[in-house]
Amino acid sequence: MTQEQNVNLEIKSKISATERFYDKIRTTPLTDNKVLEVKNLHVSFSTGWKKTIHIVRGLDLDVYKGQIVGLVGESGSGKSVTSKTLINVNHNGIITADKIQIDDLELTKIKRQSHWQFIRGKKIGYIPQDPLTSLNPTRTIGKQLLDALNTNSEWKNKKYTEKREYLIGLLKQFGLRNADAIFKAYPHTLSGGMKQRIVITMVVALKPDVIIADEPTTALDPTVQASVLSLFESIRQQYNIAIILISHNISVIAKFCDYIYVMYAGRIVERGTKKEIFTQPAHPYTWALISAIPETKDEKLFNIKGTPPDMANLPLGDPFAPRNDYALEIDFIKEPPLIPITKTHSAATWLLHPDAPKVTLSDDLLKRLKLFKDAFKDYE
Repeated sequence: MTQEQNVNLEIKSKISATERFYDKIRTTPLTDNKVLEVKNLHVSFSTGWKKTIHIVRGLDLDVYKGQIVGLVGESGSGKSVTSKTLINVNHNGIITADKIQIDDLELTKIKRQSHWQFIRGKKIGYIPQDPLTSLNPTRTIGKQLLDALNTNSEWKNKKYTEKREYLIGLLKQFGLRNADAIFKAYPHTLSGGMKQRIVITMVVALKPDVIIADEPTTALDPTVQASVLSLFESIRQQYNIAIILISHNISVIAKFCDYIYVMYAGRIVERGTKKEIFTQPAHPYTWALISAIPETKDEKLFNIKGTPPDMANLPLGDPFAPRNDYALEIDFIKEPPLIPITKTHSAATWLLHPDAPKVTLSDDLLKRLKLFKDAFKDYE
């Protein structure tokens, strides 16, 4: 028996075992086209000095089929830890959750890494910040694409020519015109933008229920960032795949996302539709992020005062209070809950309390909100 036949037998065996395992962890399917539901997710890390750092604190997340969901916040807010937890690569983290369900699978019940290897790709696709972390420098692009495709039971027995034709077609669809040559190439011969498109091809080829894109253009030249990001819109339209787009850049989130979660100090501080977040934001941190969007190239950039909190020593009350010009006395004593505004919009701010004083928003913020409101009028 050849080495390739041995590998194929091993793949078939693992797939069969995984599919049997699926039967044990299946639960009631999510309804209303919801493909991912996360309830009360906590992720913490032990420092080894009898101290625990709480990085993600009680996160809820709902993602629907064909939806692009944005997760936005400054570096250190817990966005990437959240994404890596959802694909189970936070091996040192202490993770608890009431529910992490994708389609009809309850992921909190999955412990074996061999099962996760098939869930990653088949159910959840992951696109990292740096495409080099996903590509093996010693193997051609074609072999790596085929390796990924062969983990899918629908493809494992199909002919090589059929697989190659499918993958070449995807490479071309994602803007790699010289796909035949790229199929034979090694990663080091390609640009960063080309490598990121290849990683996107690798993920989309398996047609997962959800794709998590974690700052997918951070490592790319600004001239190619927009073209790579635009691929997510075409993926959503053509394949109806749900996408979680993680970014510190709220301008990117504004352009591509349908529903938005604003994260600060490990917690969702505001959530809402794109229109709600960009025309009626309710949390002072969201106000600050929107104020920081440059209106013109020559405009002086707005900076959020202060620095993000030390997650090992969070202050009493609302962690954003020391940076918040609108902070109330209670903000330094008690952290606010998420307060509903509409069925789809809520924010964790005491300013929504009926007894809270009315505030006057800055001219810079009002100017940007007007631009967004006008844009939505034109869109409607």
